[in-house]
Amino acid sequence: MNLLKTLPLEGNHLNQKNENNESIDLREALFILLKHWKLLLIIPVICAFCTFLVSKYIITPKYEANTTLIINATQNSQNTTITNDQLTTAQKLVNTYSIILTSDTVLDTVIKNLNLDMTAKELTANISVSGVNQTEVIDITVKNADPQVAVEIANEITKVAPDIIIKIVKAGSVEIISPAKLNEAPVSPNIPQNIAIAFIIGMVISVLFSFLIELLDNTFSSEEDVKKYLELTVIGIIPSIESKS
Repeated sequence: MNLLKTLPLEGNHLNQKNENNESIDLREALFILLKHWKLLLIIPVICAFCTFLVSKYIITPKYEANTTLIINATQNSQNTTITNDQLTTAQKLVNTYSIILTSDTVLDTVIKNLNLDMTAKELTANISVSGVNQTEVIDITVKNADPQVAVEIANEITKVAPDIIIKIVKAGSVEIISPAKLNEAPVSPNIPQNIAIAFIIGMVISVLFSFLIELLDNTFSSEEDVKKYLELTVIGIIPSIESKS
């Protein structure tokens, strides 16, 4: 079988090929991807497998505990009717209460009561406070590597915070709607999601690597390459003959 020898390009020929390679049509792109199908398969699988190992055996799982509080903007217990102004005031106070809930004043007391081996700053990083649907209800979420500790921290915050909030703000009251309950299902890491993201990233890397290989290829590997990049007519080819022992 007669085959064209793979020849390196030099000088202007190399520049000409690189310039032509800068514009690749859809058919050529598909051909490149098919040519490097092994990369498209191996790299994403390796990325996904490594991510699985890291997520499963290296990253410490975290558990979540939720509790909710309700803010009463008025101190008058005899008036059971809540006006729109009072409701608006309560909603605006959610941000104020959120800051107080994650303050050192509250968290230092929680740490002391539970005898936790952490600082208030470390505890704050694992607590999120938010208003629920623009109401006077506050949702407190605590994350910890131990699900029981997460529950204890969340419930202790609801015990300590109301008195401190009322003392500082001097308006209304804070009541517990629902205490935190034990949840033994970890919320992080999300292994399926991590694997999917890693696979997609691996696919992108493999595609870019495939095109990079083609762009850096400075050889003629076929008769079509000679016609395409040099615009010359091939008048002969060098046969490739395997020697027999």
